[in-house]
Amino acid sequence: MTVAFVLGIDTATERTVIALGERERDGARIDMRAAADIDAPRAALGRLLPACDEMLRREGLAVSDITEVVVGRGPGSFTGVRIGVATAKGLAHGLGVPLYGVGTLDVVAWGYARAPSAYVADETSHGGLLGVVGDAMRGEVYVALFEVVEGAVSRLEPDRVTTPAEAACEWASLGRPVTLAGDGLAKHGAVFAEAFGPRLRLSAESHWLPAASGLLAAFEHAWAAGEAGSGDVGALLPTYPRLSDAEEAERARGEAPPR
Repeated sequence: MTVAFVLGIDTATERTVIALGERERDGARIDMRAAADIDAPRAALGRLLPACDEMLRREGLAVSDITEVVVGRGPGSFTGVRIGVATAKGLAHGLGVPLYGVGTLDVVAWGYARAPSAYVADETSHGGLLGVVGDAMRGEVYVALFEVVEGAVSRLEPDRVTTPAEAACEWASLGRPVTLAGDGLAKHGAVFAEAFGPRLRLSAESHWLPAASGLLAAFEHAWAAGEAGSGDVGALLPTYPRLSDAEEAERARGEAPPR
């Protein structure tokens, strides 16, 4: 059997995620071989490549054994997303292997979906609507709504940036229970608690950040659905739902063309 080795990375949040998966070449299922979820705020640049090297060495592999690279494209920290995407592009280009991308909010959703018990409030009802709330800074959040059914995730809306109050009111008025996850809840949990009241359902805090298990699960799903991209290193782009601070400053000065 010919095995494909998949290296996954996501540095869009304050956690540096590295996943090493393997699968039968051209097969859909990816088995986790090694994982590292490193809580390292603003340290991804210095931690990512040494941690990748250490993981490969521990598994008896060389970087030349990697046959596919997948990266979390964001949204998240602008600097973090750029570190992850630039590193993934460099690795894939240097190795001459395809590069694929998945959404970082999808990674959070899949990590939650594959967890055996992700609820704090009600461990018997693991499923239904899942609202992922990412920290967008400046008092805003990146959000996306998903549906979880028997460990599988369906995206119901594109990534967007909004205020915590708008997202909370919108989801609280859906008429269906919505479980919440994501690092944006650390700052804005009180806003969602006020909107949902006694109907507030939080996932376990351990599922608020991306994880290696979610990264490979999201890629496995996207690859099987033909939604992971073409594999072209040059074609993969990060996900930026809004302008960066520098871009907004340039636009205010009339120095940047509109997107």
